[in-house]
Amino acid sequence: MKKSLLALAVAALAATSFASTASATTIYDKDGTSLAVYGRVQAVYYSDEASGVERSYGITGEADKEGSIKASGRLGFDLRSQINPYVAGFAKAEFEMSNGDNIVDNGQDDHFYGRYLWVGFDFGQFGQFKVGKFEEAIKYAISQTDIYDDWGCEGLNGNDDRREGVVQYQWNGYGVDVIASYAFAKNNEHLDGAYWANENVDLDYSASIAAGYTSPDVLFGPIAVRAGYLTGEFADHSSNNIAGFQECAVNSGIYYDSYDQFAVGLSWGSLNLGPYVGAVFQQRTFDMVDTRTGNNLLGGNIDESKVTGYEFAVGYNFGNGLLVRAGYNHQKYEIGNEEAEGSVIPVYVNYNFNPQVQVWAEARFDAGSDDDENGTGPNFRDLTNGTYTSAENVFSVGLRYNI
Repeated sequence: MKKSLLALAVAALAATSFASTASATTIYDKDGTSLAVYGRVQAVYYSDEASGVERSYGITGEADKEGSIKASGRLGFDLRSQINPYVAGFAKAEFEMSNGDNIVDNGQDDHFYGRYLWVGFDFGQFGQFKVGKFEEAIKYAISQTDIYDDWGCEGLNGNDDRREGVVQYQWNGYGVDVIASYAFAKNNEHLDGAYWANENVDLDYSASIAAGYTSPDVLFGPIAVRAGYLTGEFADHSSNNIAGFQECAVNSGIYYDSYDQFAVGLSWGSLNLGPYVGAVFQQRTFDMVDTRTGNNLLGGNIDESKVTGYEFAVGYNFGNGLLVRAGYNHQKYEIGNEEAEGSVIPVYVNYNFNPQVQVWAEARFDAGSDDDENGTGPNFRDLTNGTYTSAENVFSVGLRYNI
């Protein structure tokens, strides 16, 4: 990169706050080469059950939970350079800073890591190719109800699966989108739904394809329909892939082996103005290898687990800075002879004072999640290894500054 270009980037960062992905500020654009910076800085108050802050233990042996504020930042760069009239190179680097999830030795939440990192070629009407760290093609098929800050996506698997070593081709035209991706072998990758490996696994590969069509405006906005499929293989008998059930020792003898997922989505309208409605259905199935000699876990041999979920979302952007959103999220988890379900209602209100400054309040209400505490009935939180706390009502209130 030319020194002048780098100097402009540094100057822009010194003069601005971190921004959100909703917009970007172009700080260099000359001779077919451009650099845009975006990001945000925010502070969010989380209620007692949501903050993760624990104090003392009471009579029940459970820690008291206290509400707390988490501050975080995000910084991103979008780069593009025209190689010739038919091909351009592009790249993205987006970093997360101090998001409240990583406490280091000195007690400070102090970390900085790459959230999105990719580089690729844009062939114009012939599509785009990119390689790096990002979600696979299935994300396109489950994104129409992902419209909240904190408390949505309770019915989805794959929303948080940003993987390294992904190659992807995407083409769009005439309202049609087609996306195909392949992810190479990686260790310690996050994988939604692999609850009994703590959603942190070693993968050999995964491949995904998705497609959709978006119509011209019909009454208050476009109608979009999407579908996607994903398949992947786990590394054979890796210690990271052991299904470490609570009832078992560390070496339970049960390993995650492979997984498949399909998803379909539908939406009508635009989040930018006026009404919006969306719906998504997905199912992710894990095949498992059970090397145990006994049948004393969860009612017998374990050969698969299954996560089925669906979501509905509605929203309205009034165009004066105020927008509201609500919905219904449901997930069913099955493993062995056991199953449990969780259902929540997310509610979200946001007000933009201007494009830079916004405040919002968000809540998630239990809508009948299985939460039997006596061991005689299903408990959604326990069966998902403590991942889902849908039976607990939570809320958050945030203040954010964007570029």
